[in-house]
Amino acid sequence: MAKLWSELIVLFVAIPFAVLYWIKHFANYLMPILGVMGICCLAVLLADKQFKRFKLWHWEDYRIHFKSTLKLFLPWASLLALVVYFLKPELFLHWPMNQPWMWVATLLIYPIVSVIPQEIIFRTYFFHRYKQILPSKYARWALSTFLFGLAHLVYGNWVAVVVSWIGGGIFGYRYMQTNSTPVVVVEHALWGSFLFTIGLGSYLVIAS
Repeated sequence: MAKLWSELIVLFVAIPFAVLYWIKHFANYLMPILGVMGICCLAVLLADKQFKRFKLWHWEDYRIHFKSTLKLFLPWASLLALVVYFLKPELFLHWPMNQPWMWVATLLIYPIVSVIPQEIIFRTYFFHRYKQILPSKYARWALSTFLFGLAHLVYGNWVAVVVSWIGGGIFGYRYMQTNSTPVVVVEHALWGSFLFTIGLGSYLVIAS
């Protein structure tokens, strides 16, 4: 148990804070670091005979889950768009209107290089790996949500952390419902792409 707690602290606390401390040196390497961590976590999962690999690809009842995702997304996304429009009009639709090619490239690349590794690390890996030290799935959900937001301190603003806490709670709960990495990846990509579109993506990049 001590070994697992030590691993958890190193992976989800020490490494993010090390990156934050040396952010000037790591700013251009966040995605590679995330990708390497995702690959390492995936390798550990695949080597674990107790891990049910179908969680990485199964798509059972995806229509039901997608409808549930949209029921949550549509009203809250609309409200969030209005908030940004009235409180931060200079950010609203800035990318699609002023940097359309950057916006399109982000929407295409972001799910692959960012969303998939994050969901493997913070949901698939975390929920399976630390089941022994956190038997309650709600405890794993709460801790993974907290650590997911904490990891976004690297962006240097409270908006990124709060948005990530909310998103982490949503994605973690969806994972508990579905045991499906792809379902959660789709929901995460939907919300993330929306944030980049309405202007909040400016809080999810390293300030120059």
